[in-house]
Amino acid sequence: MRHVSFALGLALLSFASVEADTVSYQRIAGFTSDLESDVILTFPTFDNQGGSLVLTDVRVDVRHRAGVIMRADNDDRFKEATVNGRMIRTWSLSGPDMFTAQSRTKNTPVIQLEKDDGDAGIFDSSAPDGTDFGLINYGNISVGPFSPDLTLYDTNGPDSVDFIADVLLMVNDLQFVVPPDVWQLEVQRPYLQITVDVTYTFRPIPLPAAAWLGALGLGLAGWVRRYVA
Repeated sequence: MRHVSFALGLALLSFASVEADTVSYQRIAGFTSDLESDVILTFPTFDNQGGSLVLTDVRVDVRHRAGVIMRADNDDRFKEATVNGRMIRTWSLSGPDMFTAQSRTKNTPVIQLEKDDGDAGIFDSSAPDGTDFGLINYGNISVGPFSPDLTLYDTNGPDSVDFIADVLLMVNDLQFVVPPDVWQLEVQRPYLQITVDVTYTFRPIPLPAAAWLGALGLGLAGWVRRYVA
């Protein structure tokens, strides 16, 4: 009789406990100029495997980071210059039932540049007439999360969905209080990086009660033949 009780308890436990699970995918779009074309990020859809899995949630997380190295040189022999470096990043991201557009400006502290010290057309970012702003950047900034329509990501069999990352503006420049007549700017390694994570939450569809009872009946029949006959 203990075997029957164990089989019945196992069947009921399997029917009652349907745990949710998740699967995540990540794609990254990188830019060095706003003249670059859009980047298409392709993600797998959720494969419900013939209806044996049910999608309960879609979550889209977005992060962005950017940076640039900038140096300046005042080549005006008659004017001093009060200046700061500036970085602007503007972009958009669109996908199925999801859109965001972001813009962020990062400024350096203001620097006072003296008149040209004689280097003239030779670029020299050392003081007193030049400065090295170093790396101007910002770290991973989160956008979202977004919860798009489940039906746009749920397919019976493997498929894909596309997100389009579009860089709208990448500025790396100097801002002068009173601009000198002659000056130089050096820009190195400008970048913008957009990271997208798509997470699917799902659960298996349990067998109907009739199927469990049928399986249990077969088990009981086997037990009767083994222990009663």
